[in-house]
Amino acid sequence: MRQINLKDIVPDLEGRLKKLNTLRKVFMVLALLIIPAVPAMIVLAKYGACMQLCHAVQAVKLKGKMPIFMLFAFASNEREAAQKLIDTGNLAGYRIVGDVMIVRDDIAMTDEEAWEEAAPYFNAAAAINMGMTADNMPECYKKIIEIQQRKEKELAEGTAEYGQCPSCGAPVKSVDSEFCDKCGTRL
Repeated sequence: MRQINLKDIVPDLEGRLKKLNTLRKVFMVLALLIIPAVPAMIVLAKYGACMQLCHAVQAVKLKGKMPIFMLFAFASNEREAAQKLIDTGNLAGYRIVGDVMIVRDDIAMTDEEAWEEAAPYFNAAAAINMGMTADNMPECYKKIIEIQQRKEKELAEGTAEYGQCPSCGAPVKSVDSEFCDKCGTRL
């Protein structure tokens, strides 16, 4: 299974990205002068890894919460990578909930809510393609799969709910509903 290089996660990723970008530009010119390209390849690899981590940080900050697997594509050490982003201050003010979501501290969320919220985004086939099996899959992913199976069953039986009315809290029974069946509020 693919792993995140935890050594790439350092404090001030944005600052490091700027420095690596400067080095990248210098080495690109030097590479054109037929100077050995090995240092340039090293800098480019570090730049790419740092850029991906910066994009992950920005994605979480933009939304306030995000499933970890959406950031690290089912890497075997994705939780450790997420925790290191928090510990190094790149995601200060965030926490991991239910082993599956990075959540801003001011957002209340239980483990069960994290699994429910991550379930629509979880792709079991992608997890398997990245090397996970039923034996080595984390328990939180197994719970998400159970949630997905329950929702599929509810959908097949016609008992699925698609959220709640913002006005009265009644369950919305159809994804195409424009108005609440109970109070008539526009959805």
